[in-house]
Amino acid sequence: ADDYLTKPFSMRELLARVKAMLRRVRLMREEFSQTASEVSVPSQLITFGNLVIDITRREVRLNDQVIPLKPKEYELLLFLAQHRGQVLSREFILERVWGWDYIGDSRTVDVHVRWLREKIEEQPAQPMRIVTVRGAGYRFEG
Repeated sequence: ADDYLTKPFSMRELLARVKAMLRRVRLMREEFSQTASEVSVPSQLITFGNLVIDITRREVRLNDQVIPLKPKEYELLLFLAQHRGQVLSREFILERVWGWDYIGDSRTVDVHVRWLREKIEEQPAQPMRIVTVRGAGYRFEG
C-alpha cells in the first residue's frame, strides 16, 4: 500500500490523494520511458538577451542586476527556461515544479507567474518573456 486514509474521511481528501497517486504513477512512467540519449545535462548559464540564469549560483540577473527570487520563483523560471518555446499546462508545471504530492489549487502557478513577470518583464501587464496561451498554459519566450 502506498497510502491510506483513516475513517471517517472526506471525499475531497480521497480525491486529492487519488489525483496525487495518479500523477506520481504518470511521472514514474515518463521517467522510465526516457532513454539515456534524451537526458541532457543543463549548462551552467542560460542566457536570453539581458536575462541570465546562473544555475551554479542559483541566481538570476537582468541587465547585470541580481533579481531577488524566492526559491519557488527560481525553480519555476528555470523550468520554464529549460522548456523554452513549449506550451506547458498549469498541471504539468505544478507536477514538475511543486511535485507530484502537492495538494492544492493549480492557480498557485498563476500567482507565481505573476510575481515572476513583475520581476523580469519590462511591462508585466504585456509580458514578452512568459506568455499566457489561453486555455492551454504558459510559454517561455526568453
